[in-house]
Amino acid sequence: LEAEEEEAEAEAEVVETLLDVYLARLEALNDRVERLAANIETTQGVLELTLDNERNRIARLELLLSMAGLAVGASAAVSGFFGMNLVSGLEAAARGFLTTVVCSLGLSASIFAACWRRFRSVSREQRSRLNDVQALKSVLASLDTVGLLLRSRPPLPADPSRLKFELQSLLASSGLPRFGAKELALLGSILSRQREAEETHPTGDMDAVQGPQWAWSKTPFGGG
Repeated sequence: LEAEEEEAEAEAEVVETLLDVYLARLEALNDRVERLAANIETTQGVLELTLDNERNRIARLELLLSMAGLAVGASAAVSGFFGMNLVSGLEAAARGFLTTVVCSLGLSASIFAACWRRFRSVSREQRSRLNDVQALKSVLASLDTVGLLLRSRPPLPADPSRLKFELQSLLASSGLPRFGAKELALLGSILSRQREAEETHPTGDMDAVQGPQWAWSKTPFGGG
């Protein structure tokens, strides 16, 4: 009986060992599948960004061609006006042809320059808005962490330049991603407005108005 029990235990250990090996292989396969899925998603995102970039380049080229067509069309309209079989009084002008050509070219160049300036202005405005959105996302992602770091510090100064310097030092010492000038200005503006709101309203009113998510900001500004 003891021999049979030992043999059964040995067989059970062998089965358990085989199950552990199979489990380890399944976990390894699962990890490989997850890595492959992550790589596929990353590649898909890169390809989508590449396609978006190519579409933007094509749209930019089409816009430039449209502006050039508009400018050339203005000169064509002038030539069409003078191509009518009507007497205008300019047929016998000494330098009428040269003057018309120069004025047509100047009109085309002016139209193209005006369209180009407008296009650059809109592009700069859109780029500025995108930068503002990225800065806001970065600040909001780190806002709670900054609030926790400010708990153990004295109240922040009211001067904007000193406030910016204090925030920059705090972020540098905490290991958070480095903020640019726009992110620091936005974070300082948020904290300054929160401090002004706390100084204007009592503590109880601030709890009712702002809610519990802003409770961390009372300590940095000396509100409680």
